[in-house]
Amino acid sequence: MNQHDDTAHRARIDSLLLKGKNVYQPLYNYPFETSIPPLRPCEDRCRAVEAAMEGNIRGRKLWDAGCSLGYNTLYFVDRGISARGTDIDPRNVSICEEIKRHTPGEASFAREELSAEIVEAIAPGTYDYAFFFSLLHHIVQNRGLEHVQGMMKALTERIPVLFVELALKSETPPPGYSWDAHLPEDELAIFDSCEPLDIRLVGHFATHVGPVERPLYRVSRKAGPDSKAP
Repeated sequence: MNQHDDTAHRARIDSLLLKGKNVYQPLYNYPFETSIPPLRPCEDRCRAVEAAMEGNIRGRKLWDAGCSLGYNTLYFVDRGISARGTDIDPRNVSICEEIKRHTPGEASFAREELSAEIVEAIAPGTYDYAFFFSLLHHIVQNRGLEHVQGMMKALTERIPVLFVELALKSETPPPGYSWDAHLPEDELAIFDSCEPLDIRLVGHFATHVGPVERPLYRVSRKAGPDSKAP
């Protein structure tokens, strides 16, 4: 970019950051300082997930559902994954489209609400990995546990490996939210409708929601003779 484009790019980013409710993530590879600090870091989770992928990264396909400002998506694009990030907030998608220019690789972003219909339309083989980071508790609150259990069944039938970061019933949500009243005692109950799974804890990670750390899991189908999990 020349200086004029550079200035215009920064102005668009600054304007978009001011439009949203918060700046949840840092901006991956963004070379300029921003006036609004992010609510949480992302590199800790990305490094842990990268280790859990055990080198099966380059050339794989990722869906980052609820991608927010694209940090997790672009972190893995930077390491050779082909990724699609989706988010319900058009402001977030616009920021992702702006900052992806700083990371070489294949990344696309789209405004999309995670739903059972979206999941059921995914053809097996479309993705090797999917991320659901601090997203599913909102759907449990709005649509109910049984709805999310149905989505998890469909997802684990279509995508070999899921990485899910789950809110806990022991959390105290910010004013205006009440997901704690809707969550099950066991956060892994969202997988109760699924065929047998291999669920591995990746780690616990701090958020901006009080002192409770959230668990992040690697979820895959139990290995069988026809298993093609990454």
